Amino acid sequence: MNLIFYSRDTEAIGDQLQRVIESIETQAINEVELHRTIDSLSRRLRRPTYDVAVAVLLAATKEDLLDMLSIRDLIRNLRIILVLPDTEDATIAQGHSLRPRFLTYADSNFAEVAGVLNKMLGNTEG
Repeated sequence: MNLIFYSRDTEAIGDQLQRVIESIETQAINEVELHRTIDSLSRRLRRPTYDVAVAVLLAATKEDLLDMLSIRDLIRNLRIILVLPDTEDATIAQGHSLRPRFLTYADSNFAEVAGVLNKMLGNTEG
């Protein structure tokens, strides 16, 4: 199985989240597929996704979230961990429309993301 990680943000937030993802030790993941553009992510999701265990999507900005909303049909059947840029009601409502399994915010320390990923991947030691 593969894990898809989408992050346009190559600065502190994106790097921090990528380190958390890569720190997960599990036999369930063969590869972490990194996508830095919505076009790259969209192309990947147009291929079969039977080998995708989880998608971690970082919306570091509201524009990132709007991009994700534009491809919501492609991510509809994925197990998603979504990171939102802020806690505004409208942002949260938009995020929930993507039907994530777990939702958090860009200003978190991502410890919960590691825990949720471990559970989703069946890693009992994490």
